[in-house]
Amino acid sequence: MSGVGAGRFLLAAALLLVVSIGFQGEFGAVGRGTATAPLLYLPSGRYLQIAALGFDELLADALYLWSIQYYSNYDIADRYDYLEHIYKDVITELDPRYLDPYLIGSMIMTTEAQQPEMALRLLDKGIERNPDQWILPFEAGFTCYQTLKDYPRAARYFDVAQAVPGAPPIVQRFKAEMTRRAGDIRDSLQEWAAIHEAATDEYIRTIAWNHVHDLRVQVDLEDLKAAIALVRERTGRPPSGLAALQAAGILREVPRDPEGHPYLYDPRTGVPSYGGLSILGR
Repeated sequence: MSGVGAGRFLLAAALLLVVSIGFQGEFGAVGRGTATAPLLYLPSGRYLQIAALGFDELLADALYLWSIQYYSNYDIADRYDYLEHIYKDVITELDPRYLDPYLIGSMIMTTEAQQPEMALRLLDKGIERNPDQWILPFEAGFTCYQTLKDYPRAARYFDVAQAVPGAPPIVQRFKAEMTRRAGDIRDSLQEWAAIHEAATDEYIRTIAWNHVHDLRVQVDLEDLKAAIALVRERTGRPPSGLAALQAAGILREVPRDPEGHPYLYDPRTGVPSYGGLSILGR
């Protein structure tokens, strides 16, 4: 048999396997070990890519379409046993630039199989193979945000997505919010301020300003508390007023709130406060 003939034979065999797996999952026994057994014989994508002799994208399409049917069959109790193998080691190896398997595969891993770390491994592979696609790091960031509540990790993924040319403005907003949730209110303030300055849509400007407003109050109060603590450390008592912080050279100037009013201060307790209301209710 010639090389081309062998390649076509292997492709046909693999497609036949797909059909047989689908047939068994649909009509055959679905007890544990029976529905997933044929997957044991599906070679890795690297091997199939060599053997397919140019038909690798076609085979990736076929396997992907089969996977949608297979993983939507809730009668197969053990259908997730080879989930990572199918998407990470087979389909995306055959066609690393095929975005749908990364997106749908990671969705199945997260929402159905309850395996978000598995989903992130698949998306990490997609990010590595497709550095020009913002959607993959965005989805990874969203998984970290929504499912894992890992905000620093989410911020890093959104930062990668934001750096891709053509990434939509919403990526920057997610990044700014994850930075805040990770506890870095100063960087988040800078990011939201940049969004506010660059926004041409009034709705987006309003959203950004609301974040800038509340974050500005938080940062100012942190700075005032730190300056008051320094005076207390030096003199044994809090300053008589906030103006004393500037007079003592601790602050270059005493900040005003976003509305332009002085912050409130109780000299008995040494505690500064904001006289207005948080817009976002944090």
